[in-house]
Formats: sequence, C-alpha cells, structure tokens
Amino acid sequence: MASPTDTFRQSITYAVLTGRDAYGKPTLGPQATARARVQPSRRLIRDASGNEHLSAHVVYTDAVITLLHRVWLPGENVADFNRSRRPVAVDESVDGSGVVRFRKVWF
Repeated sequence: MASPTDTFRQSITYAVLTGRDAYGKPTLGPQATARARVQPSRRLIRDASGNEHLSAHVVYTDAVITLLHRVWLPGENVADFNRSRRPVAVDESVDGSGVVRFRKVWF
C-alpha cells in the first residue's frame, strides 16, 4: 500500500528559533534537512492567535516542525535568515493507531 510519504521527493531545510542576541538578531539552532512535498496553496489560514493569513505554500513532511521553526524551501539560500519562512499553522496527520505519519505546514 502506498504511503503519502512516498511523494516526498523534495528537500527542505529547517531550524528552530532559539532566541535573540544582544542586538535583537534572531538566533537559530542547527539546521537540518528533511524530505518534503512543497506545493503552492492559496488558502486563508488562521494562526494560533486567530489572525487570518493568506498562505502561499503548504509543505508536507515527516519532519517535526513547529511554529517555532524557520524553513527554507528548495533552492533558497539557507545562509540568509531573511529567506526563511515562519510557519503560520501546522496540522498533523495521524493514522488509526495514533501515530503521526506526516505534517502539513502552512506558509
């Protein structure tokens, strides 16, 4: 039986936002890469605070990405923090036994 993760043929880079330095510049944890499927998506999404955002992309991945992470899509300069994207919402897809199979991350 085919799994949704079989379609994860792209690669994303992500890092958790750990805080800010003395000058207010964001500091990140170590970068990691993960298999993913990135697709354009124009949807109205509500964030955790209830604010509405028009998403531009949805990323399907089995990586543990939260709202505290920053993500670079395929082909983006991972050395440039300003190119990173902040997730607006993260949905988990859980199978019948309660195991998280993948996440949908909205940007």
